[in-house]
Amino acid sequence: MIVKNFITGPLATNTYLVISQNEAIIIDAGGDMNEVINEIRKNKLSLKYIIATHGHFDHIMGVNQLKNEFPSTKFLINEKDLGLLKRASSMASTFLNLSISDIVSPDEYIREGDVIKIGENSLKVIETPGHTMGSICVLTNGYIFTGDTLFYGTVGRTDLGGSEKLLRESLERLKQLQDELIVYPGHGPFTILGYEKVKNPFLTIDILP
Repeated sequence: MIVKNFITGPLATNTYLVISQNEAIIIDAGGDMNEVINEIRKNKLSLKYIIATHGHFDHIMGVNQLKNEFPSTKFLINEKDLGLLKRASSMASTFLNLSISDIVSPDEYIREGDVIKIGENSLKVIETPGHTMGSICVLTNGYIFTGDTLFYGTVGRTDLGGSEKLLRESLERLKQLQDELIVYPGHGPFTILGYEKVKNPFLTIDILP
């Protein structure tokens, strides 16, 4: 499996193009997707899914553009974040004075335990509410895509549609996973889960932002 990272949108969202054989998915389409689209076309990939780790506008701004380019691609999100998805345009305007189009409706909802297959690889959905009520992580062999649940050295805020209590519980779930996992977060640098278990203060002491 190949993971390619693109920094997109006004909040420098990590958009991931995940490739197995000639199939691909995108995780968190955070802004202008021209570079990603060019990569897909250059490598003659079949884009199967666009996955949003949660419903905040900076993780879904590129969905419409991708759907226009690849109409058969399915857009997936957890149903608990449907309200945030519907408010994405107003939130973008309120927080960054951005004007964005309403995001297309999801083709399917994803939930705990769902398995997404591309090529020879399978990716498992883990529900990790807290940053938002519908936040998910996506786990595969050697990697975990954590959205805004877990970053290098910190964690996601909970005051924009989330829950501090649920985030604590989700972080405890992540702490049970293998130390060797490469963490691909929604923003900022990549990290290793074992490092975060030891060095991230939000995983080692009882505080949250």
